This record gives sequence, structure tokens and C-alpha cells, in this order.
Amino acid sequence: MTRPTVFMYSGQGSQYFHMTRELYESHPRYRLWLEHCDDIAFPVLGKSVVDTIFDQDRTKSDPFDSMADSNAALLCVEYSLTRVVQEMGYRPDALVGYSLGEITAAVVAEVFPLERGISFAVEFARTLADRTPPSAMLAILGTEELVRERAGLFEDCWVTGRNFDGNFVVSGRVAAVDRLERSLGEAGIVCQRLPVNHGVHTELVDPVEAEVRSILGTVTFAPPRIPIVSSASADRVAEVTADGIWAAVRRPVEFALTVEKLAAAGDATFIDVGPSGTLATFVKYLLPPGSGSTQAHTINRFGQDLKSLREFQEQTAQLRA
Repeated sequence: MTRPTVFMYSGQGSQYFHMTRELYESHPRYRLWLEHCDDIAFPVLGKSVVDTIFDQDRTKSDPFDSMADSNAALLCVEYSLTRVVQEMGYRPDALVGYSLGEITAAVVAEVFPLERGISFAVEFARTLADRTPPSAMLAILGTEELVRERAGLFEDCWVTGRNFDGNFVVSGRVAAVDRLERSLGEAGIVCQRLPVNHGVHTELVDPVEAEVRSILGTVTFAPPRIPIVSSASADRVAEVTADGIWAAVRRPVEFALTVEKLAAAGDATFIDVGPSGTLATFVKYLLPPGSGSTQAHTINRFGQDLKSLREFQEQTAQLRA
């Protein structure tokens, strides 16, 4: 009996310019799916997602921090990667989304169509840009004990993601995160600024709750055709609702607890279907010694997408036997 397969979808912070470039240029099926997504996203964004991702005036290290553009890009890339992986013969038994990744999971589970997912992702980003203060997000290598031990440094910041015991994320207004980043650097604590300019998963987005719920009020939610596990609640979602989607963008991301609960229920194969491979890395640190579960990424930030896909197939082939 083969172990269950879990597809994982990353959110804001995992995007970068030129993500999947080699795949787009060399893999006809991926190109077909991404251009299909582009056709759907164009009237929503008013421009091409493909042109935005592969902007020749941008380098991979430039911050991809326009949330409307990057929300659409992430959803289109993750959806297209999913279709390629499915065409390779992989079928998910469960879907896990990280923040915005919960929208991708809902689309893959056919809760609502791709068109609606892209439209919501873009409308949500534009609403944040119009009605919430500029904010920042910082990934920190260290335990959450830092927040208690150095409470003064974390003033006006919120813990917004718990990835594994040695990695968590905080968000806050720009000045507060600037101060925190500078202080942590002076203390020799490694941290990384993420390309996110809005205070998702904090009280800074509360002023748009009514408007976001109004947008979601126009959505028809079908029962998930593939089980979804929310990283906001760390539980299986019986049905996707406006309450659940608001929780996914307002509550902290409890990725560590989500994976730990899934792994405790039985061995599983966790497949990162995002552009960075970060969720697979998190799972690697979350699985206990001797666990029969395993993790794999489809592609990562280092390019060589075709090589990554081949290695993914080789790594997972024996697990599917």
C-alpha cells in the first residue's frame, strides 16, 4: 500500500522574478498551462502575468513585491506546476496551503474555478494596498523564545508564521520591522526580509475584513474534491467558507503544527508544488528521526527546473511502487 501524497502550496514570500523560466522555455506542457492561466489573468490584472514574471528589466534578486502581481503570479505558477505533476501521474490525497497557498489549494480541489481564484487574489491585494498601512515581513532563524527574551526588540511586531522550531516569521509596520531587522543583525541573529509589503496575518488588515467578506460573498463554494488541510487551523477543512479564507489571511500560519499532525496520523509523502521548495525544507526539519514520511520539491530558486523535475521523479519513484 502506497503512503498518502500531500501537495503543498506556498504563499507570499516564495515568489521571485524569472521563477520557472527554464520550465516555461523547455517544457511544452508547462508552457501551455501557464499561458492558459495568463489568458485568464490578463483581464483581471490588465497585463500579462507571463511578461511580469519574466520581466527582462528585473533580476531574480529584485524584490517581487507588488502583491497584486505576485498573488496572480504565484497562483498561476502553482496551478501550472500542479497540472504538470498530475500529468506525470501524481495524485494528491490531501492539499495544504500556506497563507495565499490556501487559494491555490481551493482551486486545485475545485472549490471554485481558477478564474475566481485569480480574481479574488488580485482584488484582495488591491484592497490591502488601498486601505492598509505599508508593512514588512521578516523571516528569523531562531526559536520563538527570542520574542519573549527580547520583547523590546519585537515591539509593534506580530508572529505571523511558525515554520519549524528554528524558523518563524514576524510582520509589522515598516519602521518597526526595520528596527527589528537592524537589532537582530547587530545581535548576530540571522534574518531575511521577505518581499511582502502588507500586514497579512496581523491586526493591520482588520479594516478590510468587511470588504474582503463582501468580495467572498459573491463566490459559490463547492465541496472540495480533494481534502484540504488549513495551515491557519492545522485541521482538515470540511468545507471552504468565507470565514475559512479570512482566517487563512488573518490568523498566523501554523505550518509546523499542521505538518506535525499530518505526520502523526501516518507516513506521507509531502510534495512542494511551489516555486521555491521552501515548504519541503520546512518539512525536512519537522519530521522526527526515523519517520517513514518524506518530502520532495518540484523546483527551487536555483534554476535548472528540468533537472529538478527529473530528480523529483527519481526521488519519489520508489515511494509509489
